[in-house]
Amino acid sequence: MVQIIREQSIEWPPSGELHIEAPALSVNIGVQPEVARRRANGYLGNHVAMTMLAHNPRLVLAETPHWRFDIDLHLAGLGFVATLGTIDVDAVAGQVIPLLPTQIAALRERADALIARFSPETAAAI
Repeated sequence: MVQIIREQSIEWPPSGELHIEAPALSVNIGVQPEVARRRANGYLGNHVAMTMLAHNPRLVLAETPHWRFDIDLHLAGLGFVATLGTIDVDAVAGQVIPLLPTQIAALRERADALIARFSPETAAAI
């Protein structure tokens, strides 16, 4: 199953209900979610960490359609630990939309904090 998300800028009214009309949409998506997931996993392994994997594809229909995946932390012996963030892949060209250095640092910090909680404490050397 694939979720489709449509992004649209709106002004929320100061009071009352928000009325939304979504006109018909037609777009060709050339990149299958499994192909996009493999590309996201390659990017994560090369640029972020081998313990992070892309999961749960959502097609985001914005100015440029893209696949959005959760970035999940997996640890040996434990498997899935937590979702740390998201990564996008252009759904037409198939290229990973690079994460900013600050995003990469934040992902690594979250992963390090979780890993520290799951790692056994070592005894001090005497």
